[in-house]
Amino acid sequence: MTFAQRIAAIRKENKWTQEKLGELVNMTQRSVAAWEAGTRQPSYPVLIELAEKLDVSVDYLLGRTDERTKKEPAISDDELRMNTYNRIRALPEPILEKVLDLIDAIQSDRAAGSASPAPHGPSDPADP
Repeated sequence: MTFAQRIAAIRKENKWTQEKLGELVNMTQRSVAAWEAGTRQPSYPVLIELAEKLDVSVDYLLGRTDERTKKEPAISDDELRMNTYNRIRALPEPILEKVLDLIDAIQSDRAAGSASPAPHGPSDPADP
């Protein structure tokens, strides 16, 4: 299905007129008619608003997927942070110190504007 077909189908499923759909996204009935005719495309911000109002993903509207619903992340940012914190906290003390040293080195490189990646392996040649 094309974008034009999907917009028209969803609008009809909801028993909305073109005017009603236009009102939902602050557009005119003529704009909606042009989308459905395939002669115009909505702007990026309007496309996002359409997806939100129609409760579908932008990918669905654009025909990139046939799944209407937005996929939720497998894990939230807060859960990821907590999992990472718990994993680091469970490390033995000598390894934890190395991890913290590595974090400090990365932060120092970023603060100094270094674009080069950190070296692999121990930073101290005497440290195996």
